[in-house]
Amino acid sequence: MTKNLAALLLLTLSAPMAASSEPRFAPKSTTNYAKIFRQQEQSLQDNAPIPVFVLVGQSNMVGHGILSEIDESTGQEKNATLKWLATNVPDQFGMLLEDDGDLYHSVAINHDDGASVRWERIGKPIRSKQKQPMQNAKWKTRQDVLVACNSRSVDDLSPHTTDHGKLQAGFCAGDPGQEGQQVGPELGFGWAIGDALSNNESGNQSKALLLKIACGGKSLAVDFRPPSSGGEVGTFYTSMIAMINNTLADIGNIYPNEVGRSFQLAGFAWHQGRNDGCDDKMAKEYETNLANLIRDVRKDLYAPNLPFAVAATGMVGFTEQSERRKEVIEAELDVSKYPEFEGNVVSVDTRPFARDPSPASPTDFIYHWNSNAESYWLIGQNLGRSIMNIILERQRAEDQTVVVV
Repeated sequence: MTKNLAALLLLTLSAPMAASSEPRFAPKSTTNYAKIFRQQEQSLQDNAPIPVFVLVGQSNMVGHGILSEIDESTGQEKNATLKWLATNVPDQFGMLLEDDGDLYHSVAINHDDGASVRWERIGKPIRSKQKQPMQNAKWKTRQDVLVACNSRSVDDLSPHTTDHGKLQAGFCAGDPGQEGQQVGPELGFGWAIGDALSNNESGNQSKALLLKIACGGKSLAVDFRPPSSGGEVGTFYTSMIAMINNTLADIGNIYPNEVGRSFQLAGFAWHQGRNDGCDDKMAKEYETNLANLIRDVRKDLYAPNLPFAVAATGMVGFTEQSERRKEVIEAELDVSKYPEFEGNVVSVDTRPFARDPSPASPTDFIYHWNSNAESYWLIGQNLGRSIMNIILERQRAEDQTVVVV
């Protein structure tokens, strides 16, 4: 990541949210934030490296939040589908629609009262349009966020991505046959990254590429087993590394409009763990395997400082009773505390993002976050913001370095 690019990453983690069946969002602020805009030394160059963010995991990284579904008993949209959120919480999700009305600048705010840095919208709308009827609305496509993924059956280990396009709700989410019907962390992640890379001063934007490699029902102990854990290396670990390398090597054919642009690995997001929580041995070794995964991915991709964000397996919230699953969650939260991972690995506690089952959510599939689109959005947003925090903190440290001559 170039210094010029990193200077634009002003996005930081949201304040923690309490577990609830209802959407919880940060209150609007009345503070005058105009003074916090940073003047950029120069605008992004057209040939700047395009940052690549890799998203890996099992079914909850695949994504099973529901875009839209009618409740047959009421004839109304089910609660907490993405369409319901866009309709009922337009100030937070209306921008996902092709015609979203008001667009706002967004920045990271470090409040004078010592509160945590929070992500907030500021100022007056950039533009305003009359909203079209919801039933005719279409999901917005972000032109600045490219997406490549492996939409295939669970047993297909082909080391190549299958779907390539731009970020839009429903793209590269759900199992084969569910295309365009479901959503995963990629949507919130992509919006977090895209907004962070936007240059609000000049109006220019830097593109980003999300490379999503996810497959349901896979464990870290076996399927994604890293080399340093000993035993047989996981077939999906091997396929993952090959898929990343093959996609980047073939980027000119995948995205012909980007011929001549270089691509640079910028971050790695991990959301997995349910399968390992089904077995005592797998759960006990999860922390060791996860630490080895981080080390081995960095080694095999020749990216020793690659930022990592780990989303815990918190779909049950704080009421989880399984000791095995609690052990996996603790491992996911503790791995970022290793001295070697200080400042370069962040754990995201997703338990506050759990929502009650139907009728508060579209389904009662608790292992898939009850198909709640808000939960998947929050997971993606916080994974993206975590990686941006790592990059921003590195930039701050670099800016503060004093060279004595």
